[in-house]
Amino acid sequence: MDEQRDPRRSGAAGRLKELFGKLGKKTAAAADAGWEKASAATAGAWDKAGRFLEKARAAVAKHPVSPLLYLTLVAVVIGWAAFNGTYTRAYVLEVDGVEMGVLERQEDWDTIVSDLEEQVSGILGEEYDYKADVTITPVYTETAEGFTDTREIEAALFSGVEDDAYMTAWALSVDGQELGCAADKAELDQALAAAAQPYLTEDTESYEFVAPVSVYQVTVPANTKFDVPAIRAALTAPQVEDVYYEVKQGDTFSAIARSYGMTVAELSALNPEVDVNKLWVGDLLLVQQEVPFLSVITRATVQCEETIKSPVEYIETDDLYIGDTKVKEQGEDGQALVTYEVACLNGIEQERTELSSQVIKEATTTYIYTGTKVKPATASNGYFIWPVRGTITSPFGYRWGTTHLGVDIGVPYGTTVKAADGGKVTWAGWQGSYGKLVVITHDNGTQTAYAHNSTILVSVGQRVYQGQAIAYAGSTGNSTGPHCHFEVRINGRQVNPLGYLS
Repeated sequence: MDEQRDPRRSGAAGRLKELFGKLGKKTAAAADAGWEKASAATAGAWDKAGRFLEKARAAVAKHPVSPLLYLTLVAVVIGWAAFNGTYTRAYVLEVDGVEMGVLERQEDWDTIVSDLEEQVSGILGEEYDYKADVTITPVYTETAEGFTDTREIEAALFSGVEDDAYMTAWALSVDGQELGCAADKAELDQALAAAAQPYLTEDTESYEFVAPVSVYQVTVPANTKFDVPAIRAALTAPQVEDVYYEVKQGDTFSAIARSYGMTVAELSALNPEVDVNKLWVGDLLLVQQEVPFLSVITRATVQCEETIKSPVEYIETDDLYIGDTKVKEQGEDGQALVTYEVACLNGIEQERTELSSQVIKEATTTYIYTGTKVKPATASNGYFIWPVRGTITSPFGYRWGTTHLGVDIGVPYGTTVKAADGGKVTWAGWQGSYGKLVVITHDNGTQTAYAHNSTILVSVGQRVYQGQAIAYAGSTGNSTGPHCHFEVRINGRQVNPLGYLS
């Protein structure tokens, strides 16, 4: 049976249908109003957002919905457009758990690592591989101020690996020339001590180097290889330098050569312009000397006993000639303990400074007579001149199976023979193989003899002066030709005259 409709229910259904119709119209109106507001709000937004809203409006027109839902959708779209206009994609960089900054692109990390490895490799001189625990996290950031300068990140990373690139070492320089480096300062100090060691003695109290020496900290590549033995070798390596010796009174060429460990030929080769038989005081001789690279001055305090010379007091007397002296009373030398500071260069003493002196034994005075009487011309001068000028035909010494006790000076017959020094004639006449002989005794007891004369000009007891004619040369006695046989006798014994003639 057909169900009958209730009129009330039929009226309710009509009103509901009308309500939905009105809601549809209101929704459409609300949608239009919302679209206008959204369009106004996003007028400056991206084109993409505008296109999206156009699609949304068309969809709402076909399928009316709640105005609240539509407004929510519009708000989301507008917020998304505004967010993209304010923020941009970025990447947070963390290295070994430490945030280092924000990158604009992920590829920036590869550039940072490449630059860092190139920088360290340039320092080390070999390839360097950077290792780290790296995390790169995508984020959004404000474009105006959100990115970190990659140079700052690179600098921060380099400070973290600086120990891989550099290390601290110790350098040694001598006179401004750097010889090398060592990891430890003590190694260089030991090398310097080894260079000085050959010149140190048990008395050495201090030493110093002639050239300025400096040990200081330096920064070197971390892979530097140290060669301390090479530094030690350089410090002790010998070098040759020019050294000049100034000739002093009494020096001989051979003695100077010996003092420098050279032969006469070697010293002469360095000084070809010098006559080895004729040196003058003040001459400079080149002596090349080997010295260490690092010369050492040592200082020591030494004590030694020294002689205190007996002081001399002179007493004038007219019993002696002027210039002559005679000991009246011989004093005794004393002794003193003297303390010196001795400075040596490479083991050779250079300077001695007296610090103190303590007398151990007092010296006593020596009293000497000194003459005031005017010396006559016939008095002895104390040296001999040549009696004649000629050629030595026979020297002093062994010849023909016997000893020749003087020198023979060949001269023409009748040449004047002169007294070698002033004195008293103690022989004037014939004496065996000497032929005509003159003997002069000088004031100090020394005698000179002149033999083989043709004529004698003086007599016994006569005083003669130096250079006075005493005979004429001849060939009397045991002689093979005219000459002057000259002798020097000390305490009655003949000596080589060449050691006494001036």
